[in-house]
Amino acid sequence: RFEKRQMEGGPFFPAFVMISVTETCNLSCTGCWVSHGGKRQLTPAQIDGIISQSKAQGSYFFGILGGEPLMYNGLLDILEKHPDCYFQLFTNATMLTEKTAARLAGMGNVTPLISIEGLKDESDRRRRKDDVYERTLRGLRACRKARLIFGVAASIGKSNFDELVTRKHIENMAKEGAAYLWYYIYRP
Repeated sequence: RFEKRQMEGGPFFPAFVMISVTETCNLSCTGCWVSHGGKRQLTPAQIDGIISQSKAQGSYFFGILGGEPLMYNGLLDILEKHPDCYFQLFTNATMLTEKTAARLAGMGNVTPLISIEGLKDESDRRRRKDDVYERTLRGLRACRKARLIFGVAASIGKSNFDELVTRKHIENMAKEGAAYLWYYIYRP
């Protein structure tokens, strides 16, 4: 229906809608567009309204961004109200517990896209925190334990190219249970 309306010259509406639900984040990563300490966020009614209005236009696919979307209290309740939609949750996974992964698996319409910006040292440097890589891996393992489909993403630059754009990294992420890997930006 969506595609047919577009081909017939109907009003343009994106097929995939990105919603930044909060500026709040538990990390302060180098190069991130979210201001450190940001507190602004959409209200539950705004998020629900964006989803409902997008569905009315024939769009059922959403990217849920932050800051860190798992810091938004009640987010999963909002997404759960729309079982006819697919939500890709962009997360650093440091807050992705076994309980949260099990809930997402039970919902069946949300899959995490987990950001890994480097291996241990590079991840800590880029994220400006200690032990981020291992905490992120715990989030991946929680997803795998819950049999939740998830992917891994990275923004690639000079500092992490040799660590992440390798067969070894791809194979390691596959062993961790990632269904796909997405290099979503290259910053020379």
